[in-house]
Amino acid sequence: MTKDIKCSVSNGGISLVRRAPKRPCVSVVLAAHNAGEHLTRAIESVLNQDYEDLELIVANCASSDRTASVCERFVDRDIRVEAVSVDNNSMSCGRAAACSVARGRYLLFVGQDDWLGAGFLDAMVAAAREHDAQMVTPEFSVDTEQADGSRVFATLSHESCFWDGAEAFHQGAAPFVENGVLAFAAGKLFARECIEAMAELPDMCHNEVSFMTGCVRDLERVAVVEGARYHLLQPSTPAHAAFDPGMFARCQEDYRRLRDLYEYWGLLDDAAAMSAVHRRYLRELIRCIENVCASSNRLSAAERRDRVQDMLDAAPTREAIEAVKESSHEFGIMYAPIARRSVMACFMGARIQDIVGRALLPFVSYAEARL
Repeated sequence: MTKDIKCSVSNGGISLVRRAPKRPCVSVVLAAHNAGEHLTRAIESVLNQDYEDLELIVANCASSDRTASVCERFVDRDIRVEAVSVDNNSMSCGRAAACSVARGRYLLFVGQDDWLGAGFLDAMVAAAREHDAQMVTPEFSVDTEQADGSRVFATLSHESCFWDGAEAFHQGAAPFVENGVLAFAAGKLFARECIEAMAELPDMCHNEVSFMTGCVRDLERVAVVEGARYHLLQPSTPAHAAFDPGMFARCQEDYRRLRDLYEYWGLLDDAAAMSAVHRRYLRELIRCIENVCASSNRLSAAERRDRVQDMLDAAPTREAIEAVKESSHEFGIMYAPIARRSVMACFMGARIQDIVGRALLPFVSYAEARL
C-alpha cells in the first residue's frame, strides 16, 4: 500500500493539512464552521459508504469550537480525508478553498449538518457514468428538528430520469427551481469540468444561488436518482424568529440571478417556464414579510410599514403577482394583500399565520438558512 504523504502549504489564507497520494474518482467537499455537534455524523456518513474511491476534503472556516479537532481525528484515521482551513467564517469561501485542491473526476457537496443515506454514492456515481452526466441530483429528506427534540421529515423527490440536451433540461428544471432544490449545492454530484468552467470563480464566495446558476447555465446532461437519499438537517424556526435586515435584499438578488439564468436560456418570454421563478420568489417574499411582521425586533411601527411597503412595490413583486394570478389560491391568505399592496392586510395575514402556526410554504429555503 502506498505510504501516506503529509505536507503543509500556505497560499492566500488557505492552509492544506495533508495530501493523500491516490487520485480519487469522487471528491466530497464539506465546508464547516463551528460544526462540532454534527460534523462527526456528516463525515462518517461519507466514509461508511460502500463506494470507497473517494477523497473527503473538509474546510474548517475559522471555527472556534472543536471542529478543528474533529477534522484532525479523521485525517489521522483515514487516508482519504484531507483538511484545509480558511481565515474567515464564510462557508462559500470554505467550499471554494476545498474545490481548489479537489482532484476527483466528480465533486459532491455536503453540508456540515447533513448526512448521506446508505448506498448514496454507489447510486449517484452509477448514474453519472451511465449517462455521462454533468450533474446528478438525488432525493432529499428535509429533517427538521423540533423544540422537544423530535424531528419532522419531508421528502423532496422526483422519479429517476435523464435529460439529454440543454433544451430538455431547461424545460424539466422548473420543479427544482420552484421548490428550491436548484438553489443550493448540497447533495449534487458535479462533473469536475462544470465547476472549472464557471466564468466567475469569485461567485463561489458569493452565495448558493449565484454558485448554482453559474454551475447549471451550460449543462446539457443531467440525471435525477430517486432513492439516493440525502438528508438535510434544518433547525426548527422559533415562534418569533430574529429579524433579518438583509433577507429581502437576498431574495431580490436570488430572483435576479434566476431571471438572468432564464434569459441566458432564452426562456425569459416563456410564461410557463418563468412561472417557477415567479412562484419561488413569491414564496420567499412571504417569508420576508413574515420576518418583518412577526419576528422579535425593535423596529418601530413606521419602520415596519416602510419595509413591507418597499417589498410590495418592488418590480419583481409586481411581476410575480401578475404571473401567478391564475394559481393565487396556492399562496393562501397572503396573495390578496400583496396584490393590493396593502401593508396592513399583510400584517394581519402574517399575524394570523403566526398565531395558528399554519405553514403555507411547502419548503423552507435551505439555501437561505445556510448562507
